[in-house]
Amino acid sequence: MMRDLGFAPFAPTAVSASYLEFMYEKYRSDPSSVGPGWCSVFEYADAWSIEPGAAAHAASAGGGGADRILRAEWLRRRGHLYADVNPLKGPGGALPGGRAMLPALQPLAVPDPDALEPLYTGKLSVESSHIDNIALVRWIDAWMESGLPPLDEVALRRAHFRLVQAEEFERFLGKRFPGKKRFGLEGAESAAVLLDRLLVRAADQGIDEVLIGGMHRGRLNLMANVLGKPLEALFAEFKGAYPFAGLPADSADVPYHLGLRTVLRIGGRELRITLLPNPSHLEAVDPVVLGGVRAAQDARPDADRRRVLGVILHTDAAVAGQGVVAETLQLSGIEAYTTGGTIHVVINNQIGFTTQPEEGRASQYCTGPWKAIDSLILHVNGDSPEAVIRAADMAMSCRIQHGCDAVIDLLAYRRNGHNEMDEPRFTQPLLYRQIDDKPAVRELFENHLMELGVMSAEDCGQVAAAYRQELAGGYAGAGAHVPAASTEPGEGGCEAASRAMRDAAQCDPGTGLDREEVLHLLESISTVPPWMQLGDKLRRLVEERALPEKGVAWATAEALALGSLLMKGIPVRFSGQDSLRGAFSQRHFCLVDTRTGARHVTLDNLGAPARFVAVNSPLSEYAALGFEYGYSLMQPSTLVVWEAQFGDFANGAQVMIDQFISSGKAKWRQASKLVMLLPHGLEGQGPEHSSARIERYLQLAAGDNLMIANPTTPANYFHLLRRHVLSGSACPLVVMAPKTLLRLPAAVSALEDFGTGTAFKPVIVTTPGPAPSRILFCSGKIAYELERERERRQAWDVSIVRIESLYPVPTEALADIVRYRLDAELVWVQEEPENMGAWAWYDRKLEDIARSVGHRSPRFVYRGRAPSASPAASFHGNHDTDQAAIVASAYSRC
Repeated sequence: MMRDLGFAPFAPTAVSASYLEFMYEKYRSDPSSVGPGWCSVFEYADAWSIEPGAAAHAASAGGGGADRILRAEWLRRRGHLYADVNPLKGPGGALPGGRAMLPALQPLAVPDPDALEPLYTGKLSVESSHIDNIALVRWIDAWMESGLPPLDEVALRRAHFRLVQAEEFERFLGKRFPGKKRFGLEGAESAAVLLDRLLVRAADQGIDEVLIGGMHRGRLNLMANVLGKPLEALFAEFKGAYPFAGLPADSADVPYHLGLRTVLRIGGRELRITLLPNPSHLEAVDPVVLGGVRAAQDARPDADRRRVLGVILHTDAAVAGQGVVAETLQLSGIEAYTTGGTIHVVINNQIGFTTQPEEGRASQYCTGPWKAIDSLILHVNGDSPEAVIRAADMAMSCRIQHGCDAVIDLLAYRRNGHNEMDEPRFTQPLLYRQIDDKPAVRELFENHLMELGVMSAEDCGQVAAAYRQELAGGYAGAGAHVPAASTEPGEGGCEAASRAMRDAAQCDPGTGLDREEVLHLLESISTVPPWMQLGDKLRRLVEERALPEKGVAWATAEALALGSLLMKGIPVRFSGQDSLRGAFSQRHFCLVDTRTGARHVTLDNLGAPARFVAVNSPLSEYAALGFEYGYSLMQPSTLVVWEAQFGDFANGAQVMIDQFISSGKAKWRQASKLVMLLPHGLEGQGPEHSSARIERYLQLAAGDNLMIANPTTPANYFHLLRRHVLSGSACPLVVMAPKTLLRLPAAVSALEDFGTGTAFKPVIVTTPGPAPSRILFCSGKIAYELERERERRQAWDVSIVRIESLYPVPTEALADIVRYRLDAELVWVQEEPENMGAWAWYDRKLEDIARSVGHRSPRFVYRGRAPSASPAASFHGNHDTDQAAIVASAYSRC
């Protein structure tokens, strides 16, 4: 049943311009005075800024009456509802009687509705009524109504070959690996035609590189047949071979999650292809693709963002159900994130796992999210390869001319269940009775080609026989296949970058700077242009950065680190919610003139050879973090920093953290040097503004997959950032960033702490006396409170140890501390609840270290909050009382 289109049963037939204007003035004064029919007309006219007399003028000019205009416009905007794009249902029904209530956009010549009907209600149709860009709407209308010539024989034969490959590949896997999940393409084989055509058009348009993200449906098929993954490699992986070069040191992943890097030669041009690996968490890869595309564009002269293309493959249930889709689409129109248009392809199975479309979404189409942006939306019948080719051509032409996203809804079906082991007839018996009786798209297309005289039955058979031989040869060679190095996105590039960084680090083994260089940087970042008017408070804050005798505060140390890297030729991209100013008003990367609103970035004063980009991100964690992760993969030589507004909110991106950032190296050999800044610390602000969940990141840490740090001095933070970039490591850095330490008078560093020969300190120890009887181990800002309490008590026999590098564990440094006094009391102090923070993860490790050096009582005593379901108290008084009790208990008898 068709949905209610929302049109009033009203249409003027011969309306004069004067009468229309009279009614419009009544509507403007009181909408209820003109009736619902006229309201519909005038609401639409207002939305499109149409002169009230335009429809009447066009009616008289066209000689066909207002109904002629309105019907033509209705077909343009709503014809897709009745289009023959669904291979399971056929056309959307008979066109409604009467006249639609949509006025013409301009007083132009009126097209013949009878001529428009087959153009908008055939195997390919378009949605454009949601688009505000009138130029784009007119372009869409012109393209749909242009009367394109028939496809040439080369294109038709190529499409046939892709269909043969797609069908025979799935049949071969089904016979050779009957018990294996492969998430085949059966029922949607036209997706191979579509992706292939997109790549052909990309090469035609001079695109150099294409980044693709997708899901597991049809992935193996597309990798082998469109993207050129060697069949020997694919079959070897399907047999259980380790997919990477070298010894199987990592966990790897199932074949239908792996990525691919290759170069295709199409039409005499080389096209670099990167298929990003993805987890089973559907749509999670979407923002990673956008970030990777933007990074690749930024790495070359591509101001129009036309030379690198992103293609994202979706399925109908996932694209309608996963919120990250909306987050990602939002990024597409923001200057700091735009990529000049992404091509989206929805392989529309018309079912989820067992979920019906009406159970999985509220919108007419699964492409509903694209209505939020000025995106071309196409619906195409998967049983019509010619229409599929036209859809690809239109999408690519739209992107190159308008720089916008385009989504192609490929309406197909799923011949098997969710996977090959699943029986869909339990829950959809009627649907699968229809599918079982339906000929495959290859058969339909071959019959069509024979009718056209393009191919004979013998030709079709020869194509299939040749490909079956190719499959057999690939299977035979699988046993001898040896994986080549650097096949995964991010692996080879990061290895090369790491070698370059190691070379740089060898020239300057420390991360400290010459004193004169530090002073020059301080002067540059504290200089306000003479033309800029600032408030007194902000001007004083900026200018005080040049006064190192007061000590270098946190934000200044950060700017020193970034500025020094920029001067070394290392680009920096720094993003997050409110990161330009800083959520705690500490940073002020960008100064704003109080009179004119003009902006000035202080780090631009350096005149550095590398580019600095600072970005206020949308209010998103999932997509925003995924974007920066993707950027870091494709730009390994850039320092990419993502900052959470508060560390508590990072769990909005938990999928990205779990499936990509922490495990991408082990699963896919994907190397990223992304930096995550997570403000952390219990300060009486309640359970949602206190904890970055240190314990979760420590639980994710293994195999040198992460670096996790909790620096407590500006200088150590400075060295941490520089070490991360200049060292040969290639893993993400998670930083528990401070809040109160940003302005704590004790939390400043001397100029000498940044000088030549200085470096990051994994552990900071303060031992006033010669022989401590008690050693307090901690991490984070509580160290300052412990030191104040020690001074108050004059407890000079207590040593305080701050663990700045939580992972990797600084085992040797900690062992040396314990070894210094083998009979000292060992105490762990933290402000977090006992089931949170670092204690639960560090407890046994610290005990093992103490035992290894022969300590007489290696068990550590815990001093901190009791276990809690919530990370922090909601009342400041409770917090202050609890905090004071923890600090006092650290000095009480064990």
